[in-house]
Amino acid sequence: MPQNKPRPSDNPSAPVPRRPFVGVVALALSMAVIFAIGLWVFYQQSREHLDDEFGLRLQSVAVTAAATVPGDSLLVWWLADAPAIDVLLLSRALDRVEVDNSLSRIVVYQSDKSVLLDTGQLLPAGESDPFLSLDLAAVEQARSGIPSFTELQRVAGTYLKAGYAPVFDSYDEVAGFVGVVASASFFATLERLRRTLFVVGVTSVGFVTVLTLLVLMYLRRLALTRAALQRNETLTAMGRMAAGIAHEIRNPLGIIKNTAQLLKEDLQEAGIDATLVEFIPQEVDRLNETLTGYLDFAKDAPLRREQVDVCRLLRRTLSLMTPDFRNAEVRVLDNLDELGQLDLYLDARRMQQVFLNLFLNSIQAMPEGGELSVHVSATATSGRLEIRDNGVGLDPALAKEIFEPFVTTREQGSGLGLSVVRKIVEDHEGGVSMETVQGHGATVVVELPRSAAD
Repeated sequence: MPQNKPRPSDNPSAPVPRRPFVGVVALALSMAVIFAIGLWVFYQQSREHLDDEFGLRLQSVAVTAAATVPGDSLLVWWLADAPAIDVLLLSRALDRVEVDNSLSRIVVYQSDKSVLLDTGQLLPAGESDPFLSLDLAAVEQARSGIPSFTELQRVAGTYLKAGYAPVFDSYDEVAGFVGVVASASFFATLERLRRTLFVVGVTSVGFVTVLTLLVLMYLRRLALTRAALQRNETLTAMGRMAAGIAHEIRNPLGIIKNTAQLLKEDLQEAGIDATLVEFIPQEVDRLNETLTGYLDFAKDAPLRREQVDVCRLLRRTLSLMTPDFRNAEVRVLDNLDELGQLDLYLDARRMQQVFLNLFLNSIQAMPEGGELSVHVSATATSGRLEIRDNGVGLDPALAKEIFEPFVTTREQGSGLGLSVVRKIVEDHEGGVSMETVQGHGATVVVELPRSAAD
């Protein structure tokens, strides 16, 4: 198609309005971000609250465990080897405390922080516990005689928290201290809260996404409906204009035809060759047929559909346009003989107008001449016609609106030819589209059903 600046169209070029689209997406993103931040703040506040609750519980358990440890015996066990029976009894008592309170281990420390007993058997007696360096504040508080607990930490997907309590001897002196370490089950409430908030967050994001998509679909349908209404208004105005123009032109055409016939008779009586004059009535009839088509378009007259061999109709149309192709130095290639016959249920006269308009459009797209390819194919339910030229092509963005009324790429074009094509094809329950690459020609694709819709 000739690549010139198109004329303005009454139809919007974009099927979906940008501003509402961007506004909905921005609102959805804002809602998602605000909701995510709200969930995060709620989780952090809940975690801080549970952290205190867990700490007080561990501190209480540490006090209970410390009460089972004989403070006066710690010094004896530290100065000499502890009697096996005493250590075994203490270990059993601490094991019960560990199981009853969902702990991973209980450690009894001497006042110098050395390990006396570890229910988890991670550290042998007499060794120092390297983990105490991570909880120095809480440890020192327990060594001073005040129960304490550490802050909640999450390392490698595991929660860590401990409680400490002093062990007193009979003189109320701190003889050592006990450390209790929580197990994973101890934090089941916090883990359930984290998972619940995660599910709520994902569900909420999904809900917002679905709601956004529904709103966008609604906006798209609203925009398409508005575009269709505008297009119908334009077609109605075009139809009225076409009807008025056709009515005004038809009478002068009749006068021209009658005058040409009288002129031909006068020339023949005078012995003058009237061959050229014979073309005037023929061209007048051709213009009349075109005007009749526009009047039918304006009146939206019903189709006169019947079984028509599209291949035969195309051969006839190509034959009628042979002089045009020859003058434009356009070579025509087709597969009509290969296909043989393709019967479609359509209005032959109107469909011939479609073919004429498309062929003329292709000729205009090749001002220096070229090659026109007509390819017909069929499926069980439809027929497909591809008209391909190797002209200058179109910008793909312009190709999307080239079938709108009054959109044209030619300075002297009316912008009605291709809109008439689309209307006639859509009246046949078909579709028409253009595939083009700027500078490499264009292909118009027409698809028609093999039978009329019920």
